Amino acid sequence: MTIRCAVAIALTVGVQQALDDRSVSAFLHELQRAVARDDRPAVSQLVHYPLTVFAGGVRIPIGDAAALIQNYDLVFSPALKALISQAAVSDRGRAGAAAAVAIASDVAIIGVDTVQIRLMSGALKITKITVPLGAAAVATAPPPVTRDNRATGRAPQRLNLDVGQIQRAGSLAHGDRDAYLLSARKNQLLEVRINGVSGRDIVAKIAAVKSRAPIDSRARDGVRTWIGRIPDDGEYRIDVVRLAAGDARRLAYVVVIGLR
Repeated sequence: MTIRCAVAIALTVGVQQALDDRSVSAFLHELQRAVARDDRPAVSQLVHYPLTVFAGGVRIPIGDAAALIQNYDLVFSPALKALISQAAVSDRGRAGAAAAVAIASDVAIIGVDTVQIRLMSGALKITKITVPLGAAAVATAPPPVTRDNRATGRAPQRLNLDVGQIQRAGSLAHGDRDAYLLSARKNQLLEVRINGVSGRDIVAKIAAVKSRAPIDSRARDGVRTWIGRIPDDGEYRIDVVRLAAGDARRLAYVVVIGLR
């Protein structure tokens, strides 16, 4: 967002000391432009910290702009980007369509409490996000097929995790999968959880990269939650696999991976 636009929005809101269609529309326009350009620093400047984010039932603390940029793909999922791109100011106090922006005196809300926007220190800022994991992502062109993952066209993502926890978000079409790679030491405790889905719609499968052998029978068949000890030093592959059939929509998920 340019300095001129930021000042204009701040002055408009500051004079009126209340949210109105004009100020919220200006803020929304800047947010949509930044998200469409994938301008992550610009998006981070439109947020008040600490930011409260809920994704797949998990509360994710975002303490500052650097943390938001680091977790950008988790927070700004394809479904959230689609919702923001379609958002439009509605009549005051009326939610309207799923992407409508309802405005009250002290808060503007995109969708069904998906994004909250409030006046903070004289400027509009995003103060809360609930990632719409159940929403269908907009249709996009398929990603290029790579040598690493010919079945799905997506290369495995390497996770830099020694001790601690990391979260990643994604969305899968029928029969699709995402793959994550991490290095681990023998006897480390690994925990893998799939959030934001129901039943066995999406599961995790875990195997050693070198031998291609599953860690155990549950890791071979696929589960929503797997907790156990790493059998040997080496690299491990976590495949997040969609099993649900009969639905043309992409299903969104959050995978939580912990090592200790």
